[in-house]
Amino acid sequence: MTFRARNTLAAAVICLIALVANASEPAGRGFWDGREVLLSASPVAPKVRIGIWDSGVDTALFVGRIAQNESGQDLIRGYDAFKLRQDTPTAKLPASVSVWQDELNRVLQAFDDIDSNVDSPQARALTRRLKQQSPEEQALFDEAVQRWTGYSHGTAVADIALAGLEQAEIVIARMEWWHGSPPVPCWTRELADREAASIGDQLKFLVENKARVINMSWGRAEGAYLGNLEKCAPDTPIEERSALARYTVDTIRTALRDGMAAAPDVLFVGASGNAGTTVRAANPATRFSLPNFLLVGAVDRNGAATDWSNAGPEVTLYANGDRVPARLPGGALSYPSGTSMATPVIVNAAAKMLFVNPRLSGAQMRSLLEETADLNATGQPLLHTRRAVEAARKLATPSERQPSPESGQ
Repeated sequence: MTFRARNTLAAAVICLIALVANASEPAGRGFWDGREVLLSASPVAPKVRIGIWDSGVDTALFVGRIAQNESGQDLIRGYDAFKLRQDTPTAKLPASVSVWQDELNRVLQAFDDIDSNVDSPQARALTRRLKQQSPEEQALFDEAVQRWTGYSHGTAVADIALAGLEQAEIVIARMEWWHGSPPVPCWTRELADREAASIGDQLKFLVENKARVINMSWGRAEGAYLGNLEKCAPDTPIEERSALARYTVDTIRTALRDGMAAAPDVLFVGASGNAGTTVRAANPATRFSLPNFLLVGAVDRNGAATDWSNAGPEVTLYANGDRVPARLPGGALSYPSGTSMATPVIVNAAAKMLFVNPRLSGAQMRSLLEETADLNATGQPLLHTRRAVEAARKLATPSERQPSPESGQ
């Protein structure tokens, strides 16, 4: 998960102060609007299928947008925190968390503002509450907010990926992280093997159900597994903890690389992470190169570099990850920041390319996205959706070619 400050601050759910209902709107997005395209739906063009491989999706927000099998069932493959099959669109939350949905959504909206240094009433109110909380209140809220942040992540990602795309539908692959402090479950080699197997199964599920571009706003970095073991197995020698973390990442990486290589018609798009370091130092399971795999970094609303997006030669395309509009479960509008948000922006662009040219391979999509990018002042290649879609349209056969896209300006 790569929402930024939401996991670092806390207050008490049971004593939540009243926050204003709506998140503060971001400043104008003129820089990115000038690079967008508007595509009209076509009654004859096939639906473009997008894979939302994340923490789950509130399907009530996307009626008619969930891909179905021949029996009319929604295409959903899920695994719980213990890496056991649980084919539900969202995780099964305890009542102690789910009952606070509206309040937690307002807190996430306030965190968005705090994260972006936006001086809003809800940010000020939450900041005051954070200073007043007791240790007991902080512990309660830490767990609830972290759980809700993970729970809501996939819904926000889906909303961004589908924005302005009437001709798209989603296939859902749901993953669940550990919860609590100390974390449950405590990581083991058995869980590492189960996780790699579940990831291989979900990748196959998405591909077999014809998802052509797959959003992966996660990385499974080595440090996360070390953090789990440090909290729940502190007496285990550090050498053993490090070996298990490295084994987990390497095993998942093998499952991902093998599955992607076997699906050349699909473009996989991953998030580089928000640690402000290099991808090599973070060592996510997604640190590898394939023609149909694109690793994404985030820049701000004006296309300028951020100090928190991971970077390195593995990151070959950047998009806006700064206060990207996205709905939370239940429909509340938020403005999160992070490479998790930049990733579905690029997935959205790739889906538009498939709308005008459904024969593109994963490698062709990646190449066109990179070739039509331009550089910002510090050398990051920036997504240019309009150019990418037009380049894709020109490669289509005359019978397949959709009308030239309109500028988003």
